[in-house]
Parts: sequence; C-alpha cells; structure tokens
Amino acid sequence: MEKVRLYILLFVGISIVTLVAGIGACSYCYHTAREAIWNHKMESGRRETREIGRLLEEQLDNGQPPQKVIDNLQQSIVNTDAQSEFVCMYDTNGIELCHPDPALVGQKIDAGNSLFIRNGSPAPFSDILHLGKAGTGLRSFPVAKHRSSEIVTVYPVKGSDWMVAAHANVTVLQAQLDNLYHQFMVGIILMVLLISGSCFLLIRLIYGKYERQMDQEILRLNKDLAAKKVAESTRKRLVTYQRDEMVSLEVGDIAFIFLSENSVFVQTFLNQRHTVNTSLDELMKQLDNDIFYRANRQCIVNVNAIKTILVYGKNQLQLVMHPQAPEEIIISKNKAAEFKDWLDR
Repeated sequence: MEKVRLYILLFVGISIVTLVAGIGACSYCYHTAREAIWNHKMESGRRETREIGRLLEEQLDNGQPPQKVIDNLQQSIVNTDAQSEFVCMYDTNGIELCHPDPALVGQKIDAGNSLFIRNGSPAPFSDILHLGKAGTGLRSFPVAKHRSSEIVTVYPVKGSDWMVAAHANVTVLQAQLDNLYHQFMVGIILMVLLISGSCFLLIRLIYGKYERQMDQEILRLNKDLAAKKVAESTRKRLVTYQRDEMVSLEVGDIAFIFLSENSVFVQTFLNQRHTVNTSLDELMKQLDNDIFYRANRQCIVNVNAIKTILVYGKNQLQLVMHPQAPEEIIISKNKAAEFKDWLDR
C-alpha cells in the first residue's frame, strides 16, 4: 500500500512540475506568437496598401481618368469579406471613395467617428486622412461601441488626394489568437501527460530494478546472518571424560559418537574413546549438520570418518568407519535417501 501511495505522489509531483513549466512555456510562446502575428498584420497592411497605391499611381500616370481608376478599384473589392480584413480608399476630406459595401461609398467620416492611435497618441481618424501621410495604427470607435477596433494602414496615392487603407478586425484577430492559445494549451496538456507518464514509467522501472537488487541483497544478508548464527551456535569443543580426567576435545577431532549400554561415547580419529554426559539428541542440535549426521538412534558420524558405504540388506546402507566402529552402523531404508542428500551438499 505504501508503494502504491509513493507511486501516486511521484506521478502527481512530476505532473505538477511539468504542468507549471508547461504553462510558463505556453504563456511565453503565446505572447511571442501574438506579437509576431500583430507585427505581421501591420506589415501585411503596409505592403498591401503600398502595392495598391503604386498600381493606382501607375494607372493615373498612364492617363486613365481618376473616376475610371476609382471604379476599377471598387469593382475589384466589392462584396469582399469586410468582417476580418478588407481594403478601401478615402480622400483627404474623409469621403469614402471605395468600399466592399457599396452602400458606404460616398459617406464622409465625422471627426468624432473614430480615433486613430499611433505610438500611444490618439487623434481623429479624419485628421490622419487630412494629413495625407502614410501610417499604421489602431482605429477605435468610442461612439459606436458595437464596432470592433481595427488595425489600419493608410497610404497616400501620389498625384491625387486619395488614401488607400487596409483594415484588420482586432476582434477577429483576437479570436485567432485565442484559438492559437487553446491549441498551445492542448499541446501543453498532452506534453505534460506524455512526459509525466514517461518519467513515471521510467522511474518505476529503475526503482523496480533497484528494489529487486535490494531484495536479493537483503536475502543474501539474511542467509549470511542465519549461517553466522548457526556457526556461532555450533560447538567448537566438547567436554569429555576419560577415566578420572576431564578432557576438552576439538569437535573436528571426533570421528563418531555412539550410544552403548546407556552411555554416550566419543571416538576420535586417534582411536581414543571418551564419555560425555550429553544425550545424542542434544549433541546433534549443537554440532555442525554439514559435518555430522545422525545415522541412527545409536550413532552420530563425521563425514570425514566414513571410509566406505555398502549396500546392506534391502535398500539399507552400512557405513564402514575409520577408525573402526565397535558395532555395525546401519542406515535404514527410510533414511537412505536423506543420507544421500546430506552427502551431496
């Protein structure tokens, strides 16, 4: 349960960090893109009005009547989309000469109709037209609240009092920017999910591998500790008696231990015999089971003292010891398989 909780907290933490970083990056990209689009619209308006203005100048220079030039321009822009971007033409007195909506042709712009904001300085749009100079700015409509602000670029046509104007609806442009922002946000969310999921899976994979290694290491340490405890619990020496003497024997010097006439005897590799006051059951608990084996109820043998193993009777085994045991050491058929496994350690 703790592991699941840890994984959940890890995933949430990575997601929050990635989301915060993503939102910051999205905000930066959005403002950068917004500025780029805004500048592009202004530059596009300048280029469009300049090209149309020069085309009109060329037509006038070729001797075409001014009214014919105006009519040609009106025919080329009539009924075009005036909601987002459009081109029109005024004269310096503020009279509409050409417009996509023919109903507006001939109307004059009032001084209070709109303001033209350029470099932070507002001025009536009619005054900008009256100056007859090229310029780009934001046109707003303080009186007509329902009308959207526009990015307007004006360009004077040489040899006339005409002013070609390119309009870009700010509301439409803002809607495009909002759509761009939403696309950025969707991309950021997908990126957050992808990065968070990838990091989560990668960390879980690395942690899982590390955890398995730690489990193996802990298991190994536990085995070593258990073996150490067993080694510490096994006897190193055994106190025995020989006649009236107390003798301390090294366990490694014992060839076998046997029970005879209710007494426990210890036989050494030097063929010396001693007695002990401990039962075979207790001795077996205290001896190293890798070295000593309880052959039967009467005898414990040291593997190093086994000289020969003979097949005895039906599925029984007989151990020939060195030094020689006082009685035959027989392993019953029930313990024969266990004895073989003990030898194969």
